[in-house]
Amino acid sequence: MASTCEGPITFEELIDGLLELFSKDKESIVIEDVQAFFNRYVFNPADVAKYAKWDKFKYTRNLIHEGNSKFNLILMCWPEGIASPIHDHADSHCFMRILDGEAKETRFFWPRDHCNPDGSLIEMTSRSVGAGVTAYMSDELGLHRIENKSHTSKLCSMHLYSPPFSDCNIFDERTSKKTNVNMCFYSKYGEKEDVKKMAAATAAGKRSSQMAVPS
Repeated sequence: MASTCEGPITFEELIDGLLELFSKDKESIVIEDVQAFFNRYVFNPADVAKYAKWDKFKYTRNLIHEGNSKFNLILMCWPEGIASPIHDHADSHCFMRILDGEAKETRFFWPRDHCNPDGSLIEMTSRSVGAGVTAYMSDELGLHRIENKSHTSKLCSMHLYSPPFSDCNIFDERTSKKTNVNMCFYSKYGEKEDVKKMAAATAAGKRSSQMAVPS
């Protein structure tokens, strides 16, 4: 079994091993085993070259593998100085392997648990996550923000979400206001998506659901 060995692994072996590790339900996942397995992958830029789609104004989410509907494996490409919103993870496991560059992760308390008198979010911890490290996050651990603090170097990270989710909540740091947002991919399997068309279709779907009469 690929996930029980200890040596370095290739990109193809990484995919095969993840399919094996996530073949059962969410509760059976051993977080430390997944992190250790991710860390065995020896990153080669050629492995993800076809998936690496960049936008100079924002980070991009590029789908690599759908994991037999058990997980989504995503390549995220972060230009210089770009950060994610503060967000939750829709009750899913989140693994983040840094491939190239250095990420800053800032965690926050859930506002329902702790917030400042003015309603702003309270920072819990902040740390740097370097290349070769696999971080873990879940809703049980709070909210977080990921950012590329460098203004001279790009950041490339591989994320696994299990179970996959199509929407999550983002939070305003100053007010704790929560907003539900739909997740979309900048590309799938190396082919760029028409993001504007997808956003329009999502908005139309929301309007239709709001106008529908419940049965």
